[in-house]
Amino acid sequence: MLGLLAIHARTEAPQTNPITDRMSQLTIVLMMLAGLVTMLDWRKGLAMCVLVGIAQDPLRKLAPNQPVYYVVLVGAIFAFAWVRAAFVKVPLSPSAIHGWRRNLKTPFSIFVFLVLAQAMHSYTRYGSALMTGIGLLVWLAPIPAVMFGYQYAKRCGLAGVRRWMLLYIIVAGVALSGVYFEYAGYGWPVLGEVGEGQIVYDLGGILKSHSGFFRSSETAAWHTATMSCFVFLLFIGKRATIPKILTALCVIALLAGLGILTGRRKMLIEIIVFLSVYFFFVAWLQRGMARLAMVLLIMGAIGYIGILGFVDPDLVSRERSQSMSLDDDEPRLGSYAERGKSVFADLPARVNALGVQPIRWAVYRHGWLGAGLGTGSQGGAGQVAEAYGVNRAAAEGGLGKVTMELGLPGLFMVVWLVTALVKHLRQQIQDTARLSPVHARQSYGLVAFLVANAAAFSVATQAFNDLFILLILGWALGFLLAMPVLAASGDGVKRRRSQPHPAPGGVVGLPAIAALPIASQARR
Repeated sequence: MLGLLAIHARTEAPQTNPITDRMSQLTIVLMMLAGLVTMLDWRKGLAMCVLVGIAQDPLRKLAPNQPVYYVVLVGAIFAFAWVRAAFVKVPLSPSAIHGWRRNLKTPFSIFVFLVLAQAMHSYTRYGSALMTGIGLLVWLAPIPAVMFGYQYAKRCGLAGVRRWMLLYIIVAGVALSGVYFEYAGYGWPVLGEVGEGQIVYDLGGILKSHSGFFRSSETAAWHTATMSCFVFLLFIGKRATIPKILTALCVIALLAGLGILTGRRKMLIEIIVFLSVYFFFVAWLQRGMARLAMVLLIMGAIGYIGILGFVDPDLVSRERSQSMSLDDDEPRLGSYAERGKSVFADLPARVNALGVQPIRWAVYRHGWLGAGLGTGSQGGAGQVAEAYGVNRAAAEGGLGKVTMELGLPGLFMVVWLVTALVKHLRQQIQDTARLSPVHARQSYGLVAFLVANAAAFSVATQAFNDLFILLILGWALGFLLAMPVLAASGDGVKRRRSQPHPAPGGVVGLPAIAALPIASQARR
């Protein structure tokens, strides 16, 4: 699939430019160094993926013709890490994950089979290896990332996971600073979106989307929200105190303020849902305050609905954008009030437009089998789909994209797989909470992060076509699945050998017989 993207990118002859030629050479050097470090120690592969995943966007802007294969450079480094880990006998099959065979094997296997069947459907119907390859990359890339993240967490412990998060925050924070530089008017070639930029019309005004060093504003907004989630986890991970929580919230507010400049304000959904779900778990499991937990959950739902209704949508038709000038600063304060009045009145229509309607439209337009894998994806796949006259409007929302690419069977399979995963994680979180409060807090945060991304995916799917983003989500799920194993093995717990580790609050942890297999597995 990487080769297909590279071949597609070489359709035009590269222009001779000393600066771009030097940047191409710099890309080669960066990839060689990252690959060498990864081959020496597969654990360093996650750090190298962060460096390459962030650097590939500005390097692409400086490369001749901005070739599309730059978006999969991070995939090449991850492949190096995977090969190196397999070479040293690291078990990378799904069955190595604790509880996988019992709870997840059947729905996962059927889901993978369905994705492969839809790939054959897509290739037979359109004859495009590029679109089929991109579709496979989007749907299957998180799977090896989950297994890799699980083994990384088992061997590096909670401290290793937190170090990786810190590295990501630092590197992504540097890249996010480019949003401010672009907004301030700096004309550096590494700033701005790849290709034609987007114009946003919302709340009675016109905005230009700013992406900074990232390749698109959607990507910049997603990384802003992810940084906010990881900042919160690092601040309150070991010991949650009021000063730490307030400091984390202040940093998140600063990041959100900068993220607003991307024009993708739906990234606020991810932040609000993350905080609400995290505090829900703390109140429900760790403190036993059921009423407070339900209040927090309701607040998160209200925040989700409010942003969904009040800031809808980020993008508008190109015709309306072009009919207005960016310098038009005519006051439209009345539109704020009118939009505020219609938020809850229009809520049923918005839920229908995002959920039920795209499913019905995709089935009506493409049949119960859908249009095929890759037809709702971005990049080169989108160009191929448009060339065949495939209307991709249903793929703007998460349920519509699933139905369009995987059909109704795929939609049912995704629901089954998610349900099985939720049941599996619920038991794991309860076990982790009995064993280790520190690992439990990390588990709450990772669950909240994944739930927040599911909420964001339900609204807009554009960012979730990015390979680097898909890998991060896979690693996060792998970290989460490893938390009960780390807790059972006593990871990061300092205590005397003569004294057993008591469960928090006097609650007995996992029975010794059940915990021993997990602990022995973690030591291998």
